[in-house]
This record gives sequence, C-alpha cells and structure tokens, in this order.
Amino acid sequence: MFELPLKDIHRLLDTIEDARSELSQIEARDVQVAGLPDLCMVILEVLGWTNTAYMETKLGINPSILTKFVKLRGKVPLHVARTVVDRLRTYLKSEDQAFPDPRISDVPRSRRTPQTKKRERKTVTILGERWVAIRDNNDIKMKIGAVASLLDSIIEQTVRANAPPENQILTKIEREQLIAVLDTALNVLRSPMVEKGLLKKAEGVLKRGAESAVENGVQLGLGMLMKAASTRISELVSIIFG
Repeated sequence: MFELPLKDIHRLLDTIEDARSELSQIEARDVQVAGLPDLCMVILEVLGWTNTAYMETKLGINPSILTKFVKLRGKVPLHVARTVVDRLRTYLKSEDQAFPDPRISDVPRSRRTPQTKKRERKTVTILGERWVAIRDNNDIKMKIGAVASLLDSIIEQTVRANAPPENQILTKIEREQLIAVLDTALNVLRSPMVEKGLLKKAEGVLKRGAESAVENGVQLGLGMLMKAASTRISELVSIIFG
C-alpha cells in the first residue's frame, strides 16, 4: 500500500480541521454532501492514494456513505458527517505519526517536505509536443491516482448536472469541451506516457471553471473540486516536467 507524503498529510489535516469547524456550526438534522466540498476533496484525495476497499475497512465508514461524498450527491445525517470527519482526522494523524524522524521535529510544518529520489525519465517529442515516459515511481503514481479520482468525479458531476442553465458553471458547449479535455487527460494519465500540453490545457479549463463558480455563486461544490484538480495537475506537471 502507498503512503501519503508528509506534506500532503499536513495539508489534508488542515482542511479537515476547517471542515470540522464548519460542521460544528451547523444545526440542521441532515446535510447535503455537495455543501461540504472541503470534506469531499479530502476523501477523494485519500481514496486516490490507496485502495478504496482498504480505506472503507480502515476508516470503518459504510461504502454507501463514502460514495455520496465521492460523487457529491445526496445527503447524510449531521452526526454521520461529523463521524466521517473524525475518522478521517484520526486516520491522517496516525499517518502523520508514521514519520518519527527526530531530525524534522523542530522544523515548522510549512517547511517539512519528504525526501524523494531523483527519478530518471525519458523525454520524446511528437508533433511538437512534449511527452514523458513515466517510470515505476510510487510518488508519481500516487499523485496521478489522486488527480484521476478528482477528474472522474468532476466528469460525472458535469454530465449529471440538471440545474437550469443560469445555475450552472459552464454553458452546454463549455461542458462538452470540458468533458472531452478531461476524458483525454484521464486516458493519458492512465497510460505509460504523459503529455505536457494536454495537462496544461486541462489545468486551464478547470481553473476557469472554478473561477466561474465563485464569480456567479453557482455549483460551489463542483467549483471547489475543479480548483483542487487544477492545483494538483499544476503540481504534477512541475514534478514530471521540471
């Protein structure tokens, strides 16, 4: 099983604390999972790093509940949402404690980074585009898995969107273009090679979608996922292409 990098554990813990604080202020009996984008993002990333069935057992969370958060669809009782947060928090803290190296104990969290070996890579140019062959590197595979999970969810949410046109982030044509770009990006991410131009294109359309959600105040949960995916793709491009 893959291990979460230390810097991602700390980032996700910070996000979980925000979600925990948000839930503490809610008094309704049930909550819409789409209204908890930070929590959904953490679940998507954690599931992207490892095996879903393993996480269901590790967290002790019913698969049907996890599915709602992954797909940003449906509602759950408030106490269930709080339990999900607490169990994710406990899991991430246990992962954090798996890094006992005393040499980093006094280093501020923002400056802690896991040590990684320099990865060999082969670059091939095809039709003016830059392609890179991905070698057997666990860190890269984990990050690709996280991005793929986010893209899968964004595509499904975009396809299934049934809100009136004025309440959607993108127009019909823009949604079709987004789905086409993300589908292609997913296929590339799952292949032995990745292409820089396509990933940058996916990053750009996701960033614009996230900005549109904030500007128009619509589909904020989906916009949050787009923002997260855009950020993760940017990080992935920096790591792979340097």
